[in-house]
Amino acid sequence: MHSIYIASIRYVCGELRKVSDLAGPSQEDIQPLVEEIIHFRESAAEIRELARDSAAQTLASAGRMPDLIIYVSENDTDSPASLAYLGDRLGLPMTDYLAVSGHDCGNLAPALRIAGDALYSGRHQRVLLILADRASSGRRILASGLSVFSDSAVACLITRAPEGPGPHLRMDAVVQQTVVDQNGQATTQDRVMATVRVASKAMQELLTTLGVVREEYQYAVFPNYRPAAQRFLMAALKLPADKLLLGPVTELGHCFSGDILITLHQHARSGALAAGQKLLASVSGPHSWALMDVTVVPGSLAQENTTE
Repeated sequence: MHSIYIASIRYVCGELRKVSDLAGPSQEDIQPLVEEIIHFRESAAEIRELARDSAAQTLASAGRMPDLIIYVSENDTDSPASLAYLGDRLGLPMTDYLAVSGHDCGNLAPALRIAGDALYSGRHQRVLLILADRASSGRRILASGLSVFSDSAVACLITRAPEGPGPHLRMDAVVQQTVVDQNGQATTQDRVMATVRVASKAMQELLTTLGVVREEYQYAVFPNYRPAAQRFLMAALKLPADKLLLGPVTELGHCFSGDILITLHQHARSGALAAGQKLLASVSGPHSWALMDVTVVPGSLAQENTTE
């Protein structure tokens, strides 16, 4: 994969809610979520409306128009209509578009790989990536108990070289491992061990592809799962716990496939990340694990005149 640059990240979320509000007569089953996640976001807006609002903010910040829209949503039941809606409302009625789904919360990785392929095909100059989802009825808490879904949308502009205001994030590689449990009979322990194995394989592939070692990564970033679960994932990747870069877990809950972009954007803008730092970002779906090599681009950390 060739290097791509991500900038003008913008996001919108639903209203703040307490995870404890999701409890039934007894909070015992979700007590870890109440203590570690604390809040989630709930919105009455349609998924396409959340997507529109985040994308409009990205385009206003970037000051440049894309020639390809990549729309990522796992729960949008009519992506063709939503893409037409976005093209119309964003003033991009003639812009090429496509939809990505199938990896659930891991959709960010294949979307970025597709964006990179599109940019280096010679047919596109700028990609508007939009990741939008809203929890479907009865699916607010992850079945695994890892987190609580939040209604949200994240958008960004992806290019072959830095363009427009910072911060910019350079992505040099995306690797993905897929393991499908065809019979669905795996026990919880089996799934945990499978997670460790596929994480290890993905890590080895990334290190081999780039010719780097684990120690070169200053931080690792995961989706907004419970912090205890994130520490387990650090161990699976054989990384020290003090390199875990937590996202806004208690404020936002789990924003489907948008968590990583939000976390990187917040830390870059706050000055918590130094120019040139190398980060390891990880996302996973029901049957996949992906790792992304991210570098904070030198000179890109000036504060933007924006509010969120």
